[in-house]
Amino acid sequence: MIVSLQSLTLQVETLERLDAKEIPSRLYSISVACSDNFSESLHAYSQVGSIDTARQAVRLYHTQLLRLHQKLNSFCLDRNIEDRSALSALEELLERIEFLFKNDIDPSTALPSHYQHKIRTYVENHIHSIFDKLASKHIPQVYLDEILSAINSLFEEGKIPYIQYRHQDYIIQFVDALHQLAKDDRSNKNWQFRFLVLMINFNFNHMGFFNRWKEMYVDDPYFMDGLLRFPKHFSCIRGFAYNNNSTSLLKLMCEYVQTTTKGSHHAAIDQVEQYLHSNLNGKELTLWMDLCVKAGVTQSSEKKEVAYEFSKLIKTKDGKLLSTHSLTKSDKTAEYEAAANIDQILMVMRSALHKKFPDLRS
Repeated sequence: MIVSLQSLTLQVETLERLDAKEIPSRLYSISVACSDNFSESLHAYSQVGSIDTARQAVRLYHTQLLRLHQKLNSFCLDRNIEDRSALSALEELLERIEFLFKNDIDPSTALPSHYQHKIRTYVENHIHSIFDKLASKHIPQVYLDEILSAINSLFEEGKIPYIQYRHQDYIIQFVDALHQLAKDDRSNKNWQFRFLVLMINFNFNHMGFFNRWKEMYVDDPYFMDGLLRFPKHFSCIRGFAYNNNSTSLLKLMCEYVQTTTKGSHHAAIDQVEQYLHSNLNGKELTLWMDLCVKAGVTQSSEKKEVAYEFSKLIKTKDGKLLSTHSLTKSDKTAEYEAAANIDQILMVMRSALHKKFPDLRS
């Protein structure tokens, strides 16, 4: 395939030698060569014998095409050439090849400036309105600041990680996922929990973001432990990461929690740990929790999240802590007696409330 670029390469490489009056004609010839090369490159690709050889041929061809684009772009900038027809033709050739051979192109290849500009424009047009809506859902501002800082750093020359072809899909889909979360208008959802799940699934392993998360962990370890209690339940997107050369965000979090658990922090918590001892048996407590969730007594409307808190704090009359699994099981045939007892409790509570506030009877 790379041989098909011989004519185009020669025309771009010799641009510097031309007189000013010859440049417009040469730029036109480059545009024509780009248009012709698409069919020529496909013909060359069809002659390749094996899959591995074909992939290598595409990568060599693509690398050369990127080098020619960089050289042509630099030439036009240095000479203040306003005619972008040749550059546009070369960029169109790039996009057509990349569309057809996306799976064969090395995702770690540095992303050209014109693609960077498109992505940055997309981010700037959407991110601030998204952040405003996320802030209204009480997503901590420090998280949002780190996301913006991390994305901006990708476009700063010389900063690691360098922006690569893999970031084309990653950034756009990441911003779109944040937008979906921001516009979700359902009530009584634990938005910070859902936000962190999204960050883990997209493997946003920017160290600044991870450091802010650690600070949040110190403030509320129980919430963070609940988030990471079942790490296998996350749906991390294969191949997606802010930095593919760094450890995944989920692994960083789990390792940090494990290390902290072994330290004095959790030992101190264990010494002062207290429980609420109820006068309900297991079935009654399970039913009570279910009613609390449905009546909006709990902050979260997710039964599993509430069950996790119950499993840590509230004991049955026998002094047992129920598991999250037990608290989320439902068996109407076995719960009738428990329901009758809970109904009596509610009647006593309602009677006491009416006695204290007689106006409620009317």
